[in-house]
Amino acid sequence: MEESKAAYAARWEAVEIVKAQELAALTEAQALEITLGLVAFEGWRMDPDSSGLVEQQAILHRRRGP
Repeated sequence: MEESKAAYAARWEAVEIVKAQELAALTEAQALEITLGLVAFEGWRMDPDSSGLVEQQAILHRRRGP
């Protein structure tokens, strides 16, 4: 079990190193393009004019219901 955990940790560390290298290699233009391409998921709010807190509380209260 310890051996598999160590192997997993080593693989994860390698992934993190590659991700860091890829981020470091990005130009400002590439970073801006990626950032501008990100979109928030719309439609999750019941009321688009609210902050969402009321909806979260309503969902939690429904789950705790009788």
